[in-house]
Amino acid sequence: MPMPMLVLTSILLLATGVILLVATRLVRALRHTVELEQRIARLQEGVNLLTDTTETGFRQVAAEVERLSSLGTSPAAASPAPPAARPTAVRLRAATRRGRTVKEIAAAEQVSEGEVRLRLSLADAGASGRTRKTTESGRASLRA
Repeated sequence: MPMPMLVLTSILLLATGVILLVATRLVRALRHTVELEQRIARLQEGVNLLTDTTETGFRQVAAEVERLSSLGTSPAAASPAPPAARPTAVRLRAATRRGRTVKEIAAAEQVSEGEVRLRLSLADAGASGRTRKTTESGRASLRA
């Protein structure tokens, strides 16, 4: 094999090696980016659920204060609300089996759509045993 051909082959092999090294680093960076995007999406869902629940709570407190102020009685004299016939999770699962949308269920239960989604996902995870245990910062946590 002539010397120029050997030099060209060596350069080609070196360039291929460099390209493979750069490609593996790019794939790792892409995986890391996807993981970060998934974490941010879960965090955003949690914040949305917290916001919806807080807004609903404030509305319920305001309605109760308004109701009590219009009655002119103390909170101790007010009659407690009757307990629900079935647990919320059971009612939500039954409603989804009947084909109702999350929006319809939230309106009927007078809770936020995020809370309905959370309760349904927790009920599904609990029923099928699909919760993952992970360890973060030395503590075990559950993620659905």
